Amino acid sequence: MQIPNQQSRPFTGANMTPMIDVVFLLIIFFLVSSHLAQQESRLPVDLPTAASHLPLDVTPVSLTVTVDRDHQVLVGGRVTATADLDSLFAAVVAEEGDSASLRIRSDGDVPYELIEPVLRASAKAGLLDIKLAVKQ
Repeated sequence: MQIPNQQSRPFTGANMTPMIDVVFLLIIFFLVSSHLAQQESRLPVDLPTAASHLPLDVTPVSLTVTVDRDHQVLVGGRVTATADLDSLFAAVVAEEGDSASLRIRSDGDVPYELIEPVLRASAKAGLLDIKLAVKQ
């Protein structure tokens, strides 16, 4: 019986096409997701000032709620009714569990009566890691 010679065998090589496709899909995903995350921070809101605060925390949050000068509650850049916040927060907690977090951005002129329903809905859903955006 003759032993096959490995040197005379042609090199087939690895097919890199599927890996390149996956890399391009990942690049597109991260570009789109980072663009959406940046849009949330660009909503025109004059943040309230705080005399004392913790240093800026750059860890990403699960959800950002913005209350603008016109007293509109925006989630993901879309106007949302405060009655819909309960189900929205519950979905975030169900998806992310205890690691779910919320950032509230509000205009400095917005009264607390408009922030309270957001805080109440987050507490009811079990979303307890809340960050209030302020400026120095």
